Amino acid sequence: METEPLDDWAGGIAARSARQRLADAQIAVRRAEVEKIHAVLEMIDIWPIPEELDIGHPVAERHVPAGAAGAGEVGQFVTLEVAAALGVSEPAAWMLVHGAANLRSRHPLMWQQVQDLQVEVWQARRIVTACRELSLEAALEVDRKLSRHWGSGLGFGMIEKRARGYIVTADKALALRKAKAAHDERYVSIRHNGDSTSMVIARIATAAALHLEDSLGRLADHLIAEGAQEALPFLRAKALEMIATPYLPEGAGGLSTASPAPVLPLADVMVHISAEDLDPTTWAGSLAQVATRGGDVGPVLLPQLADLLGHFRIRVVPVIDLNQDLTFDGYQIPTRMRMQMQLREDTSVFPYSSRRSWGCDLDHTEPFRPGSPAPPGQTRTSNLGPLSRSEHRAKTNGAWTVEQPAQGLYLWTSPTGMRFAVVNGHTHRLPGQ
Repeated sequence: METEPLDDWAGGIAARSARQRLADAQIAVRRAEVEKIHAVLEMIDIWPIPEELDIGHPVAERHVPAGAAGAGEVGQFVTLEVAAALGVSEPAAWMLVHGAANLRSRHPLMWQQVQDLQVEVWQARRIVTACRELSLEAALEVDRKLSRHWGSGLGFGMIEKRARGYIVTADKALALRKAKAAHDERYVSIRHNGDSTSMVIARIATAAALHLEDSLGRLADHLIAEGAQEALPFLRAKALEMIATPYLPEGAGGLSTASPAPVLPLADVMVHISAEDLDPTTWAGSLAQVATRGGDVGPVLLPQLADLLGHFRIRVVPVIDLNQDLTFDGYQIPTRMRMQMQLREDTSVFPYSSRRSWGCDLDHTEPFRPGSPAPPGQTRTSNLGPLSRSEHRAKTNGAWTVEQPAQGLYLWTSPTGMRFAVVNGHTHRLPGQ
């Protein structure tokens, strides 16, 4: 059957116009990504590198590598400015700063091809990241070898595969060290999603991974033989759950009856109940914030607690009113006040920060004034906020300023005059520079 010419197809002319707009939009996006890299590089170039005499001060801005070997140095607070301008977290800004500096200094041929729109920014950043541990000379060698592939019609997947080979041959000793380090740095990471599921990510020996893969396949086959109808990925996940929760016979683990799974450890449960709804008969729809020794599980409906934990070994945490302005007359923050702040502020109160508050410093918004005795009431809920260490130092150093005019409302101003309001984990850009 012959295909009808596009002009003979109803709507064909409109489709051709839409196709051209799509192509134009893609070019515009690529140009904008290049312009973003140019702007980051300009920020790196004009950001003042701190004086050597200031570096010894505990909160002074330090000059740090802008990227890998050969990428130069920059004042470390530049990333806070970049992060706030783009509305991203500080780690994301660091990745962008490092990527831009490395691309320009260590991959000049690829950087030119990025500017010529032959290479997309995300592709360049992938290659730059893969080369970050190479010396400057080795990175330049990889850049030279890759330059002939860009624009050749070779797909990026194949280009990336060839890049991995070039990286190995550029520094064989580094490749051997990385292989050994990868073997020595095995880990298992478990992140709870808050919806009764969790993500399990692990780096284990390949031989063990092959055995695990075979075991999951055998268990999935067994479930299929028993009549399971679900898709194979679901059955493999079910098989992993079976391996993780072995059957315990009666009497094991202190159980009076047989159990399909071991008892989980004692859990701290924070129950979130509104002040307007304190009737215990309505708690069936309330949320509990579950924290075990393995980490923060997240919000769970109260009726799901026993099913999740497999027991009722629950420690009741005293009621904490998140709106109460607790006070203390010393510099150190009492445990109850710290818990109140960590429950009220899930993340750092710095603009767009994603750092969990449980791992942050609790900063005095108005600096603590020592004395003998110190003025009372300086350590209070309405004068505290969680900040990561670098955010805390930038604020204490005076590069960034913050006010807390009302409890839980943080008004920030950046060194270049950007203004933000952070409240309840939300960042709002305010009118200004």
